Amino acid sequence: MRKLVRAVLGPPEPLRLRAGHVELFGIPFSGLDLPGFVEEVFTRLRRGGRGIVLFTPDAWATSRVITEPELADLYRQADLVACDGVGVAFAARTLGAPLPRVPGADLAWALCVRARAEGRTVYLLGGRPGVAEAAARRLSQRLPSLRIVGTHHGYFPGPGPVDELKRLRPDLLFVGMGFPKQERWILENRGCGAGLLMGVGGTLDFWAGRVPRAPLPLRNWGLEWLWRAAVQPRRIRRLWCVPFLAYQTFVALLRR
Repeated sequence: MRKLVRAVLGPPEPLRLRAGHVELFGIPFSGLDLPGFVEEVFTRLRRGGRGIVLFTPDAWATSRVITEPELADLYRQADLVACDGVGVAFAARTLGAPLPRVPGADLAWALCVRARAEGRTVYLLGGRPGVAEAAARRLSQRLPSLRIVGTHHGYFPGPGPVDELKRLRPDLLFVGMGFPKQERWILENRGCGAGLLMGVGGTLDFWAGRVPRAPLPLRNWGLEWLWRAAVQPRRIRRLWCVPFLAYQTFVALLRR
């Protein structure tokens, strides 16, 4: 019943402006653009920061937070939160607090480019067995000299490769296990020694060549979600989040 009420009426405070953050539907977005996130991450790393948590909620995750507000606690524990999704960016803009759209896959790639330039190390965690390894091979081909120090699939009991991570202490740890599993794992293991722990969803499948990414024009038009549903039919059941988020934006406007 509570989920139904939230779905119909929306959260009581859909938008709150805080110092350096835009809290939209309970999620505290950092408000940086893609270059801003890259600079912020590497500034923290240069200062010796470790256990930095970066999440990138899209329309699916944001819609889940609206109906299950306890999930917002995952994002409130993060250090940085990027707006990944045209629907989320539309809602923020419509409600008067524009957020730069920062696709998680683009941000992860930009972080790898900077990591190569600075000689930083990378670890890939997630996907089906073999996916992280394939992603590492293809990344190494496209970004020669990128220091990928380890990989591990995302299907494991218990904490997974935490002991290996404590030994390797990678500067960038990309975790692709889907929402909210990857967020929970990251928060439970942020002390594993990694510099940045970032949830990247299906990005490892893109890098491995297992799932083709949308052509650039579709990405620029904000239609990557439709492409992914076309190439991964199992994702069609998630498309309810598109009209749902538009409805929640309308309800939030009425509240104001």
